[in-house]
Amino acid sequence: MSTTNTTAPPPPTAPTPLLPEPLIETLNALSLPAFCTRFWPRDQKIVGASDGQEWGLELESSSTVSVADFMECFGLIEHTSSADYASSSLGWHPAKKRKEMRLLDLKYVLLKEKTTAAKAAQEDGISNVQGFLSFMFTYEDGIEVVYCYEIHLSESVRGKGVGKKLMGLFEEVGRKAGVRKAMLTVFRKNVAAVGFYHGLGYRVDDFSPRARKLRGGILKEVDYVILSKPLTSVDTHRGGSHKKLKAT
Repeated sequence: MSTTNTTAPPPPTAPTPLLPEPLIETLNALSLPAFCTRFWPRDQKIVGASDGQEWGLELESSSTVSVADFMECFGLIEHTSSADYASSSLGWHPAKKRKEMRLLDLKYVLLKEKTTAAKAAQEDGISNVQGFLSFMFTYEDGIEVVYCYEIHLSESVRGKGVGKKLMGLFEEVGRKAGVRKAMLTVFRKNVAAVGFYHGLGYRVDDFSPRARKLRGGILKEVDYVILSKPLTSVDTHRGGSHKKLKAT
């Protein structure tokens, strides 16, 4: 005797829709040429506000920056900030700083002279970096941000509005990328730098570490402060905290 299977076949399984990659992971996965095409300005130069001098801008990643330029950047950090590090609870550790400077997703905006002599020196492997800003797209307390790790200028470049223009470029890239905030860390004792950032609209972030109360009620301030600036109209904190120990 034959039997007939009257059970209906199961409906075909609908394909699982592909979820979009998280923003930060997508940004950090871009090749340097693709990143430049999407976010890097066409006018790759800075003109001094006081004397009209021009500097060229180059964008490099931590893996593409030349050894000469990398060491010039490290030299600027050492010259401008090693004393602040040494007098803080963080201490100055050159090898540790150089390792941080090679973090995978870190990018460098290099400020270079545009003179014929400077270009010739660069062709001979001599760095002509006059300043730099390094940044990374990351999460801070669960929020997509662009974080300024370092900004340093040689003495010959200071006082010409270059730092302000570098920060403006940094923020412009963050806005184009669609992140929520620009952030940075600065030593409290670097009063000039704190004032500079405040003038650009940066304020103490909600998750910046607060002073600790010691025995006897004495308040112990942390050596550094985390500053931030909204890049979008929405700036709502969420998630946990994972502060970075960087300073400019």
